[in-house]
Amino acid sequence: MIINEKVDVGFSSFPKWVKWKNEVHKVEKLGLHHTYREGRTLFHVFSVTTKTLFMRLVLDTDTLNWKLEEIENGI
Repeated sequence: MIINEKVDVGFSSFPKWVKWKNEVHKVEKLGLHHTYREGRTLFHVFSVTTKTLFMRLVLDTDTLNWKLEEIENGI
């Protein structure tokens, strides 16, 4: 499911937790990581899983804002 919402992320080399809708989700496993550019802005994309969710997170390196781009439940 496409979300595209701003979220808070605890980060140290990779995402450790995601705060979404006032709930903190601990990252259990890091999947793929890649980057892309839009103009001069570099974006980092992380695929992560929690106990019950898959999340695709995007970091805008210009603003340092995180976006929850996609989520799937029922892992």
